[in-house]
Amino acid sequence: MDGMRFPKRVQIFEVGPRDGLQNEPNFVATENKVKLTDMLTEAGCQRIEVTSFVHPKWVPQLADAADVIARVERRPGVLYNALIPNAKGLERAIQAGLTEVVTIMSASESHNAKNINMSVAASLEAVAEINRVAASRGVRVRSYIGTAYGCPFEGEVPPEKVADIAATLEACGSYEISLGDTTGMAHPGSAFKVGRLVKSRLQRASLAAHFHQADGIEFANVLASLQAGVEVFDGAAGGLGGCPYAPGARGNIATETLVEMLHRMGIETGIDREKIQAAGAYAKSLSAYAHH
Repeated sequence: MDGMRFPKRVQIFEVGPRDGLQNEPNFVATENKVKLTDMLTEAGCQRIEVTSFVHPKWVPQLADAADVIARVERRPGVLYNALIPNAKGLERAIQAGLTEVVTIMSASESHNAKNINMSVAASLEAVAEINRVAASRGVRVRSYIGTAYGCPFEGEVPPEKVADIAATLEACGSYEISLGDTTGMAHPGSAFKVGRLVKSRLQRASLAAHFHQADGIEFANVLASLQAGVEVFDGAAGGLGGCPYAPGARGNIATETLVEMLHRMGIETGIDREKIQAAGAYAKSLSAYAHH
């Protein structure tokens, strides 16, 4: 392994307040969500996915989205954003004062149908429309591609299909594409192969990888992604999360361990090691699933 090939710095995209908490069975109090987000800001996280403007019927845990955004102590230079499912969600995010939103779709037809009730082609059209409106309002769009490394229903997803979707998302204006390992099926071989192929297809957009827990394989996936040229990684403080529409999905890669690994490798993240540990511990205290 040639250390010269690793970046000097990577960005961490913190998804704990949204992706980490959305599946919790008991409602997490608004002030606790605000406190978690403020702790992440304090730890030096520069990009935080705070909530989701999705209908409360689908994700009751995030019904307080506008309230959370209003109460978070926003620090200049930190990007706070929210996941949005559609144009209505975009309007709500803009009303809440956000200048960045995140869209989501899957590379697999069956997972996309289960998750957002659309075909892949219809999802791409919907995201293109969101991008059009967002651009006219000065809002930037980041786009997730779920099941990028495999699907619980279909098995392997052809990397070429993922790359085609990524190129289409970039063409319609998404400034960053995040490859989601929705159910923790990725391994270092697929992480490298998919990461490198998608990166080779992108002209302007940056590329991120979003791994879920897989008994430690997720950290090997990060290493393989670094070698493939990926320089942005999604993580959730405390390793919280999972996908309600993906059987067997476990939590996200733990931000605090990811930061520890990168720092040991001499790769900067701008995140304070002790403060992110504290944020991770606090995140776990909010979760019914976390092993205390």
